[in-house]
Amino acid sequence: MRAAYTGHEALTFADYIDLGTGRTLAVVPGGTYDVAPASGRVIPEFPEPWFTPVISKELAGEIREGLAAADRGETVDLGSFAEHGDDPAPEGEQQDE
Repeated sequence: MRAAYTGHEALTFADYIDLGTGRTLAVVPGGTYDVAPASGRVIPEFPEPWFTPVISKELAGEIREGLAAADRGETVDLGSFAEHGDDPAPEGEQQDE
């Protein structure tokens, strides 16, 4: 998951890996990181409340296009969201069809 650090000081999160460096997640204010739980850690995939999810420009464009199509009454294929690794519906929630 790509995430922006919203804290106000540099910190290290030993339970998470920075996928960009392959090392323990060390963050600075305003930084954006690809974050994953460290191997063998049973923790949330996303370290809240210190981070905010970030989506790619491509996915944001697809979301806008999908919303416009839905507004026109067209069927929207949600399969493309999975290609980006971002699930438009959080786990446990269902999409209306």
